[in-house]
Amino acid sequence: MKLYKDVPLSAYTTIRVGGLAKFMAYPKSFEDVKECINISQWEDIPIFVLGRGANTVFGDFYGMVINTKFLNGLRVRDIGCGLEVIAQAGVPLTALVDLGLKENLEGIYKLAGFPATVGGAIAMNAGAFGYEISNHLKSVKFMLYSGEVVQERRENLEFSYRRSPFPEKGIVLEAVFFFPKADYPIYQEYESIRLRRKQTQPVQVPTAGSTFKNPPSYSAGRLLEEVGMKGYRLGNIAFSEKHANFLVNLGKASFEEVIKIIDVAKRRVFEEFGIELEEEVRLIESSSPYGWKVCGA
Repeated sequence: MKLYKDVPLSAYTTIRVGGLAKFMAYPKSFEDVKECINISQWEDIPIFVLGRGANTVFGDFYGMVINTKFLNGLRVRDIGCGLEVIAQAGVPLTALVDLGLKENLEGIYKLAGFPATVGGAIAMNAGAFGYEISNHLKSVKFMLYSGEVVQERRENLEFSYRRSPFPEKGIVLEAVFFFPKADYPIYQEYESIRLRRKQTQPVQVPTAGSTFKNPPSYSAGRLLEEVGMKGYRLGNIAFSEKHANFLVNLGKASFEEVIKIIDVAKRRVFEEFGIELEEEVRLIESSSPYGWKVCGA
């Protein structure tokens, strides 16, 4: 397993913002993941698990970034009324969407356009258009921070809106899904979703995706638009003219600019509506709550 030091992180996120990571590792096996945990213990540093870098903005991270790029095994079994799919954490979500289109499967096509991996999508319980990836999840194999590998059935894991037990519970290694075959042609709805995304979201520029979660009974984008954040710019970062809940990088935006513009947005919405917005985007730096410290025995 290769281990790199002092890695610039901007190239590893969809918004292209990032400082330096002390280490970045590219595990190719579950044993390699265990080695990453051991190294984090020896160095007394936190771990952050990285997929394709959507919903992620990095500052400087004095820890280990585990890049799941090479954990990309995918197996498919036809069981008549649908497909059982076993996908490792680093499999691009687009692979499941493409499979869904080819086999006319329910649900997964609604996540078209998500620049995520299977592991990342599970960790944030990715969803859109009334669908969440946990809907068709059967089980998750994950590694505890002790190095032990555990497999849990979906019913024993707690998922909710943009929340999962991971990575607090452990590092996602592999997931088993069952996607039923749809009894209607899905392609037309898939095309409609793709067109809607293109028309309403800044998909052609560097963006982290949705900045804030939708509060109960409200749209974060609508609240932000009401307080003048649509198109609002601070240095090289701005809220998109297309969708007020999407931050876009206008050049060489910094982590500090991202923090400042998020603070402005949260303050304005709270002052106007009394609603505290919660970030969907993960702000990763050495002092952030993300990154999981692995204590030695």
